[in-house]
Amino acid sequence: MRNRATIHLPLASLILLFVTSTAAGQTLVPLTVDGNRAEAVLELPGGLQIDLAIAFENAVGLNATALEVSASLASPLDAGLIARLPSPTTLIPAALPVLIRIEPSASSALSFSGVVTIGLHTHNLSLDLAAPWVLLSASNGGAFRDITSRVAVGSYRVDGSGGGFSEFLIARDPRSLDTIIAEKFVRVEALLSAYEGAIPSAVLAALREHLAQARSLASSGLAQHAIAEVAAFADLVKAQGGAIPDVWRAHDARVNVAGLLRSAAQTLQFSLTLQANGR
Repeated sequence: MRNRATIHLPLASLILLFVTSTAAGQTLVPLTVDGNRAEAVLELPGGLQIDLAIAFENAVGLNATALEVSASLASPLDAGLIARLPSPTTLIPAALPVLIRIEPSASSALSFSGVVTIGLHTHNLSLDLAAPWVLLSASNGGAFRDITSRVAVGSYRVDGSGGGFSEFLIARDPRSLDTIIAEKFVRVEALLSAYEGAIPSAVLAALREHLAQARSLASSGLAQHAIAEVAAFADLVKAQGGAIPDVWRAHDARVNVAGLLRSAAQTLQFSLTLQANGR
């Protein structure tokens, strides 16, 4: 049986492991596929292990070679990586400094509609609801954003969703919950503005109304009512799938707009739920 105690590695050990991992290169992890779900076990030196689950609402062309999954140690000296985190105070866990990359293989014909959910499970961390570790995601070397939609024990489980793939990292954001929620509202608003041309005008107006109501309610301390408005926002996006582009295809530049909007709404709901529960 695996030792479930959290592993705390000194800085020198982390640097040594990172150099060893980099020198050896990233190793692709085999996937096991069952229907709309793919799974893999990611293992790195020092007893670091993550069980990965990739779940689709509706996938076509999903097989063991459709995606390339790799993991590497996130160096505490990598200034480029640190600069991409949500804030200068964001913490990468010393017990699990792992950067995960998921991308389509060169021959992939994978496509999916809606959102893809990334689930991580590890015994190297423990759940702390007062200051939970969260799941960050970044695209094409860009800024990392919090995509967390659920956390649970076991010893630690975290889910997040998206409209595509790239890099994933577990971290802790010690900023105030109000600051994080405000940032997530801005993210949803920015997506609506960026892709307003791909959304029917009447639907866009309704989405903006739901979002404005949610922001107003959250600002008034009515988190539960704000959650209901964000849920209505996400439900409307899902119901308009097709009218709002909702398909991701490997090696295709077209954007899964609905997937991005629903993912941003889901992580906003997560943070509002923490607020409603008095965190």
